[in-house]
Amino acid sequence: MLVREVILEGGNVFGGNTDRINRENIQPTLERYFAELKQVFPRANINPSDFHPTGSVGKRSTSGDIDLAIDATKLFPRGISTQTVQQWNIKPEEFVQRFDQFKKRARTSSDEQVAMKTALVLISEYVNEHAPTIHMDPKKVTPGNAFGMFPQFDEEGNNLNIGIQIDWMVGHLPWLEFSYSSSEYDENSNIKGLHRTQLMLAMFQAKNFSFNHKVGVKDKATKEVVARTPEEALNLLNELFGISLSRAELDNYFTLHDSILNHPDYDSVIQIYLKILDKTRVDIPDDLQKYWIRNQKALGLSGKFLPNNSNLTKYQTETA
Repeated sequence: MLVREVILEGGNVFGGNTDRINRENIQPTLERYFAELKQVFPRANINPSDFHPTGSVGKRSTSGDIDLAIDATKLFPRGISTQTVQQWNIKPEEFVQRFDQFKKRARTSSDEQVAMKTALVLISEYVNEHAPTIHMDPKKVTPGNAFGMFPQFDEEGNNLNIGIQIDWMVGHLPWLEFSYSSSEYDENSNIKGLHRTQLMLAMFQAKNFSFNHKVGVKDKATKEVVARTPEEALNLLNELFGISLSRAELDNYFTLHDSILNHPDYDSVIQIYLKILDKTRVDIPDDLQKYWIRNQKALGLSGKFLPNNSNLTKYQTETA
């Protein structure tokens, strides 16, 4: 149950074919990426300004991937239908067939979510068949995520012969930018944007709420969405924990962690948090590593996905 609530971020689905990208190479790489995307989908009216780099992209000298948030209404201004998917070179009959297949396997997804997943899968497959250098992974697609890989280019236009993962986060743009928000952290810190987001998720979960990129914050007891905007989510979190975080403080891992250090629910939150991180390709924050070691056995923490340079690798009981 816990795994299903983990926000999909921070993982590299293309393995050793990619590497970190220098900050100065992000813009020239994206310019080439969108040029190729427009060539593959000339009828889709692709506007690069609709794709918003989010998370920690460009905030350090290098980035591990490029996350692009885009409002669903920009991909499909008239909604998703057998007519509108044709601008993405999707045949209506193929869309219907695949939609029906996904619908049969969908347990809780709405028709709208199934339609978005169907469209993103078919777009990904079309890219793999027709794009010269963009590669996507249709099997990893969700109703709000598509994963791709593209060569890195430098400012002189040279192909650096190594890839960078470029992912789409599709949904309601203000919520996406909030969900994936990241402060700027010191170059030597092992903190990434997802550390803040997953801590926020753990805080909501400790109070029997779930955090979701697509719909907002849901009350698990009533199944009702109780926060659909960043402001509503911030107010709810402050109310649940009796704290008074600002939006800037909520966007930062350190100030968010500090806000609950002496809270009665601290242990509950951090134990949920560490279990989430144990299933994520990311290091454990330095200020929680002693806690991780003390509670590893009790919480069943394997350290399976720890990076090779983590101080905790000697405690791994399982490796990826």
